[in-house]
Amino acid sequence: MTEEHKGVEQYATDASQAHIELARRLVDAPLEYPLEAYRILSGLTRSAHELPQLLELLESGIDRLLAGDRLDTDFRGASLEEKLQDFRAGLAAASEATQAVERGLDKAFRAIGHVSYKEAAEPQP
Repeated sequence: MTEEHKGVEQYATDASQAHIELARRLVDAPLEYPLEAYRILSGLTRSAHELPQLLELLESGIDRLLAGDRLDTDFRGASLEEKLQDFRAGLAAASEATQAVERGLDKAFRAIGHVSYKEAAEPQP
């Protein structure tokens, strides 16, 4: 599938797969140098930084569908309004959590940037 033909949902799937692959690679080939952790944290921090905006865009997309009278409920116990209220509350909680994750990753990123690899000492004659 080419980038121009990729559906928006595929990007979310790709991001998920990238995180799974990163975890697998870290298990199969553990870090050798702190610079590797620094670079990984850089990427994860950038990803976390984008999540609140993505959540806002999801919410505005649902709002546009609602404004166009294009939403309904499957009538399994709750009204559309209740489901949308839960949706918004879930997004708000997720946004707060991702901001906390971003702060934690940023703190770890800044700290590991000051850690260097300890070279083996030369044997003394």
